[in-house]
Amino acid sequence: METTEIVCPIDTEWKFKKEHLLALKDSENGFLNGKCFYAFNILGLQYYVSVYPNGNDEDCRGETWIFLYVNGSNKRKIAAEVTISIGSKYALKTLNRVYVEYHGSGFKCSKTDDFFDSKNKFFVNGEITIKVKGTLKAEQSFILKISTPISMQWKIKEEDLKTKKEEKNGCLRSKRICVASFLNVKYFLSIYPNKIKDGEKSKTYLYFNIEIGNEVKVEAVCDFSIDSVNFDRAVQCMFKNSAGYGPSLCSTEDLFDPTKEHIVDGFLTVDFHGILMVETAENTVLNCEKGLAVKYDQEKKDKEFIIVIGDKEIKVHKQVLMDASPVLRAMLESGLKESTENKMIIEDFSFEIVDFAIQLCYSSDAPKKFTFDDMLSLYRFADKYEIRFIMDIAEDFFIQKLVPANVCQLEKFSKDFAIKKLHQSCIDLLIKCSEEHTPVYGSDSLDKDLLAMLFLKTLHPIVVTNI
Repeated sequence: METTEIVCPIDTEWKFKKEHLLALKDSENGFLNGKCFYAFNILGLQYYVSVYPNGNDEDCRGETWIFLYVNGSNKRKIAAEVTISIGSKYALKTLNRVYVEYHGSGFKCSKTDDFFDSKNKFFVNGEITIKVKGTLKAEQSFILKISTPISMQWKIKEEDLKTKKEEKNGCLRSKRICVASFLNVKYFLSIYPNKIKDGEKSKTYLYFNIEIGNEVKVEAVCDFSIDSVNFDRAVQCMFKNSAGYGPSLCSTEDLFDPTKEHIVDGFLTVDFHGILMVETAENTVLNCEKGLAVKYDQEKKDKEFIIVIGDKEIKVHKQVLMDASPVLRAMLESGLKESTENKMIIEDFSFEIVDFAIQLCYSSDAPKKFTFDDMLSLYRFADKYEIRFIMDIAEDFFIQKLVPANVCQLEKFSKDFAIKKLHQSCIDLLIKCSEEHTPVYGSDSLDKDLLAMLFLKTLHPIVVTNI
């Protein structure tokens, strides 16, 4: 199957406090990461901004650098076309970069002394705001996956941490959470307050752990954050057996130093978000017992109309197209070239999408190895040519497949195409997830007005009629 490009618009900002960056002014390669965001329509695509006040290597010492990190790979290249700016004053950089690994692409903002000089006004009210606006693009893959968002806040008591302070490589574990949509998979967090590696000074490590159950492999894209110390770290890994993976937090000494503020009001609070993905062999089946082609048309062998997509052709009865689409009927009755030559060229949809749509017109309900994004393309095709019955079939499919991993994507999609029943189903699921504290993938992308409405709806009960 041909691949198509998936485009995720981004308009994201990060705020960094001057006092926190100033503490790194004379450091060697010291940095602060911003919060990790996830592309709502590209599973597992993670991005964030990082600031190095004194450069990220010796060649950049004395300079402040800003980087945009994106988790591209050789298997999934990510093309970024964005503008990075500081507040409303500095439109600093237009970035066009293809990420073929999890890497940062950066630029010099200014000299370090100039960066912190108040007359240059990088900081407003003690904060710098870095904005990234543009698009992230990825080639759609034919590999079918199921996914589930994951999230937790782990509040660890100081007294529990202290019990492991003198214990070499001792650890604490969070509650295990079962992933209902996977085969006996569970995950949890762990912390090693006094872990020693390779004879180095003891450090504190955070780990994300998977019990892989009956799955062959599980891909994880996630992030840890601790707000009190501006700690944000991204993690991406493939688990082929039960294991743990994660970053170092700080030295053991700093963890228990009250001036460092890792522990606040007796707790170390760790926020964790991400998504798990596994490959599946499940094909897409659309229920289409009755297409629009009457028996006479199906039995006729002389399909007189040709649809050209690239170097491939699809033969179809002209009457079937006219019955299915008022747009095509108008074109074929207009006397235009397509009606006289009995041929039309389609350039904005793949052969597989158009071929499947035509098969549906002939009542084909055979399983198709279609991804979720293929189904979105099928709806776009049907919408363009106003093929109502395919739009209805696709809408029913989306409602059946609606889960926390795709609800944000479908909320935006249904709003863009005015798909009322699907949009209401998205709202209902978002409310349910909010009430039940269920993680939702890409929730940061939701419109602020929508978030406010969802919050207000959770503040009053739904009642039934008392008869």
